[in-house]
Amino acid sequence: MTQTRALEILSSGANIFLTGPPGSGKSYVLEQFVNKLRSSGRHLALTATTGIAASLLGGVTIHSWSGLGVRQRLDAREEELLLGNPRLLKRLMEAEILIIDEISMLDAAMLDGLDALLKVARSSLLPFGGIQVVFSGDFFQLPPVSKDRKPYCFLSKSWNEANLRVCYLSEQHR
Repeated sequence: MTQTRALEILSSGANIFLTGPPGSGKSYVLEQFVNKLRSSGRHLALTATTGIAASLLGGVTIHSWSGLGVRQRLDAREEELLLGNPRLLKRLMEAEILIIDEISMLDAAMLDGLDALLKVARSSLLPFGGIQVVFSGDFFQLPPVSKDRKPYCFLSKSWNEANLRVCYLSEQHR
C-alpha cells in the first residue's frame, strides 16, 4: 500500500494497524496524519511504548498518558483512584484518536488493561471506549516486554475487538 492510500484510510476514522518493513515510511505517515489532525483541531493522544519513540513523535508514553504506569490491570480500588484524578479523566474523555507507536513492544495484558480503562472512563462498551485507535509498528523489529505466556498484543481480546484495518506500507523510501 502507498503512503497516500494509508493516509486516506487513517482519515476515514477506522481503527488502523499501520505496519511495514523498516524504511517504508510508517513514521512519515504518522507525522502527516498528526499534522492534519492538529490543523483541524481534533483531540489526539500521541503516545508510544518507549520514551524515545514518544519524544520523536512529540508525545508521551502510553503508560504515562493512560495513568496505568507499569500496571497491566487495575483492581476496582485502583480504577476508582485513577478515574478520581480530574486531569487524567479529562485527558481520557477528550481524546478522539489514540495513536500508539512501536505497538510491538506492548503486551496483550497491557492493551487489554488500557481497553478496560477507557471503556469505564468513557462509559462505553465500544472498543477502547469509542476512541479511534491507530497502532503503528513492526512485529519483526521489537518484541514486547512481558513475562506473560501470550505476550504479543495481537493475541489480546481488545486487538480482535478493535476490528483493525491493516495498512501495510510496501514501498521503500530509504
